[in-house]
Amino acid sequence: MHTSVDLCRLTGLTDTDRKIWESFQTADPALISPYFSLGYYEIVDRIRGGVHVLRFKQDDRPVAFWPLRKSRWGTGRPVAGPMDDMHGIISAPDVTLDLQRPDVRKLIGGYTFSATPFSQRRHGLHGDYGDGNHVIDLKDGYEAWLAARSEASTTFRREHRRALKLIENPNVSIEHDIVDDAVFDRLIELKQAGYQGAGYFDLFSLDWPKPLLKALLHSNDPNAKGILSTLSLDGEVIASCLNMRSKTAIHYWFPGYEAKYRKQQPGLALLFSLLEWAAERGVVELNLGRGDMEFKRRMASWMQPVRGGAIAISGPQKLATDFTHWTASLEGSNPLLNLPSKVARKCHRAILAGSWRA
Repeated sequence: MHTSVDLCRLTGLTDTDRKIWESFQTADPALISPYFSLGYYEIVDRIRGGVHVLRFKQDDRPVAFWPLRKSRWGTGRPVAGPMDDMHGIISAPDVTLDLQRPDVRKLIGGYTFSATPFSQRRHGLHGDYGDGNHVIDLKDGYEAWLAARSEASTTFRREHRRALKLIENPNVSIEHDIVDDAVFDRLIELKQAGYQGAGYFDLFSLDWPKPLLKALLHSNDPNAKGILSTLSLDGEVIASCLNMRSKTAIHYWFPGYEAKYRKQQPGLALLFSLLEWAAERGVVELNLGRGDMEFKRRMASWMQPVRGGAIAISGPQKLATDFTHWTASLEGSNPLLNLPSKVARKCHRAILAGSWRA
């Protein structure tokens, strides 16, 4: 069986490629997230440009697509850097790729990643660290999920009662899947204030993340569509959230609320409402994303393991990756040896974001 690989611009994919891509995503439950949809990559390419695809073929038929952005040194990275909460190779679940092949080495030196599904270890994307994407399972409907989580946690039951009280308040109104640029702009302001207050890198100091989110908000692609939700009290929007959905999954993405209403937890109430709305429209799971946050543990039905790290394909990339592996193994053994690992993580973030400020 003849196998080949080529590197093309995303816009160079054929209609046949597009149909096969979608069939791969449908066949593999690990690829249900809108982050793996062709429509998402097309929007990123339109706003930011530079999206390429490694296309693997057997007997002239595509068997895998690997979307990435190449750095000047030949390192591949997720197309939207730190905004890509999930990323990796799109293929059928029974396909295993050899990424160390000479013809691959001619096209790319390596790949830096932060959240590929654990199942992609079969391609060699082992990574240096692991995390989990918290998943809310809606396959059996909202009420079934609610009953399961209520049985598991008294704290969950208490928070749901509080959320329900706010949702049922006659002065409260909730909307999902709306397009409102003023609400969108205020949400971005809230997120920037949150980044500043926590001392995190302000993602929106870059020139492309906000236009990317706005393009998703205005998208009509069923596999890559921004879903803006709002909770208003007495006509004032006090909580909002911009998520992204495919036909059957939603990724919980950018929530925000007005600080003076913190005690009423309007963001959590909005999430409960969103879950009920989504389940009624055929969504089978909502991804809360990574991060060891208490509310995610209470809400999630299970965790999807993901891996982060780097894979080296060319010689120079192997040296850099070996250094990363070495620093990771040293961390924690001696306080003086933590510095190399911190430097390596800083470089990793900078590569993903495309900015040393990350």
